[in-house]
Amino acid sequence: MGSRKGIVLTIAIAISVLGMLLSAVLIRPAIAAPPAVAALAASDSPLLQPAPAQPLHSYDYFGKVLSPAEARQLVEEKGLNPDDPVSYQRVGAVEVTSDLLAQGRDIFFNRDVGDMFGLQKVFGFQNGVLRILPEYILAVLRQGMQPTDNLKIFPLRRIQVGDRTLFPAIPVNTGFDLKRHGVRIQTLGDLVQSFLPIGLKLSGDITCAVCHANLSPKGNLLEGVPNGDLNVPLFIALAPNSAAGFARLNFNPLDPIYQGNGKTIIDSHDNRVKLPDPDKFERAFDSAVLDVPQGNFESSPDRVNNSTQIPSVFTFQSGPFGMDGGFAVGPFGGLSSINNAVHSSEVNLLAAAQRSEERLGIDREVYLGVVLQNAADRGIRLPSGDPVKPSEWLRKVAPELTTAELEDQIPAPGSGEYPSLQPSLFTNNGLVFTPNTGVKSDIASGPFLFANNAMSAWQNNLLPPANLTPQNQQALASGAVERGAKLFEKANCTSCHIAPFYADNKIHSITEIGGNPARAKSRLGINKFLVPSKLYAFNTPVPPPADAEVLDVPTAGISETPTTLPIGLLPDGGYKTLSLRGIAFSAPYLHDGGVAVGKDALAFDADRSFTVAKPKRLGLSGTRAKGQPVDPASSLRALVDRQLRSQVVAANKSDVALVNSNLDGTGHEFYVDSEAGYTAQEQSDLVDFMLALDDNPGQF
Repeated sequence: MGSRKGIVLTIAIAISVLGMLLSAVLIRPAIAAPPAVAALAASDSPLLQPAPAQPLHSYDYFGKVLSPAEARQLVEEKGLNPDDPVSYQRVGAVEVTSDLLAQGRDIFFNRDVGDMFGLQKVFGFQNGVLRILPEYILAVLRQGMQPTDNLKIFPLRRIQVGDRTLFPAIPVNTGFDLKRHGVRIQTLGDLVQSFLPIGLKLSGDITCAVCHANLSPKGNLLEGVPNGDLNVPLFIALAPNSAAGFARLNFNPLDPIYQGNGKTIIDSHDNRVKLPDPDKFERAFDSAVLDVPQGNFESSPDRVNNSTQIPSVFTFQSGPFGMDGGFAVGPFGGLSSINNAVHSSEVNLLAAAQRSEERLGIDREVYLGVVLQNAADRGIRLPSGDPVKPSEWLRKVAPELTTAELEDQIPAPGSGEYPSLQPSLFTNNGLVFTPNTGVKSDIASGPFLFANNAMSAWQNNLLPPANLTPQNQQALASGAVERGAKLFEKANCTSCHIAPFYADNKIHSITEIGGNPARAKSRLGINKFLVPSKLYAFNTPVPPPADAEVLDVPTAGISETPTTLPIGLLPDGGYKTLSLRGIAFSAPYLHDGGVAVGKDALAFDADRSFTVAKPKRLGLSGTRAKGQPVDPASSLRALVDRQLRSQVVAANKSDVALVNSNLDGTGHEFYVDSEAGYTAQEQSDLVDFMLALDDNPGQF
């Protein structure tokens, strides 16, 4: 708690000293909106019609959208009273209401992600933020409270992070987004909040919005747009015990190169094992984390380097979810499953020790020992003296599971008992994020699975923002978008990217779609451990009573059996078809973000043919890895032009850090270029069409 008070105190002092100096800036009137642009006539092309959101008062039934009449019939078929709202919850149907959408948005933007015991006391995320707090405050003041979608800090002293050094006065991208507040700042509380970026709380905790919201050039909030320049690797590496997440990268803690002053522990077989030197291991892990470019993150504890870029969350009819499509079952067609993972398996460091020997080849006690020996909170570090079993030490310093790694998480029915839970298609670690019922201070409190389902309903209600660039306006007015739509059909892009959602709801095997296989295979290791997916009825209070109703999660048509991975993933892995909605806001492209081209990298002739003018701006190596912006139009050209793609891939493969991270931009070799018989103008029209796929593609 002391460090949390430190954040509050430091910011409060800065505000009190500088508040009067800032007042002239803060009370300036808001910037006037630009003149309205004359509307263009709506297109009648079926490919340019707006995609709907999930209708209000419809019901989700494990991914199926039911009308009120269909939901009523379902309840009657189950032998329940259709006039009782609880009956719908008992069968697993979720009504989409205005209240639920508002609650889902509130949770998405304001509810902490993860168990605070693991994220703060073990990992030390807040401690990492504190390392750059003075620089952060000065950067905010330097902004003059004007909006930015990438706050830059200037180190005040040398800061060593892994094998990298942040030097004084050399700018560092954070990727943090600061909104413009202007005259809306009326209280000290408003002023304090104005110092914080979207998704970061004063306590040092984070919310979903830190990754999945962005700002327009004028500072308007873009909900659901990925924060593609967020410097995730930096904030992970700044934490004092980031190596607690070692299982997310290819690290063997018992490799002799890490030996030194590590503690000796007793493993699961009563053998004495010497852990890695905490300083050596931390430094090596931080260095590997910093190999990952901005906008990418690593969420799968499979000991494979396979980070992905942050996705958009315009989710309606765009499942399955996750880059490999592994989140495919449960409410909202797997969306509640991936929301659950964000709050549990992707961030729960300690629960990942379950079955670590079978899944990772690392003894459970060794796993826990590595995680705990350098914990941010010294009081929970492994003790000096005689060796201990780390699992026994953990329960000594944190005897209550519900205030440690099982904070706001409970075992799914049928998964067994913690710490030996079995995964299912719904939950990778056997746990379900579902805070206790009746806690008024917690916006995520409710009956079983309420928070996940509320966020899913809200995400399904999101539409991509309008593409208001002059380029899109010109493309629509000139007919380029209409021509591109016809070309999209001619090139058979519609076989997978089906309007109006521009997805086919399928996983394509790695042999079909190609690409770097590292992420495609990330879930294969759990296949032999899967148990049938079960959930408590959605009216069940938390903690659930012993006689709580249990629902079998439907898997027909999704997987061959309830205990095998979704169709398309077996035997070698695969990738889902990504929706193209809002693609203008989600560059770079493919699961790894490897198809990246920087601004002004290409020079165009009058016929729209191009040459590479600046080769050093190709690939992640020339863009995100150097903190440089990615150009959506040029990156889309690299997606559909094989010659340009080959140069982008070559640039990625020339970067050792990207090679180590399995980020190369390969795969999806479907081209619309001269070798396929298309002109440069046709390729340009196709790119213009894809960039127009916003909330209303046929209009500006």
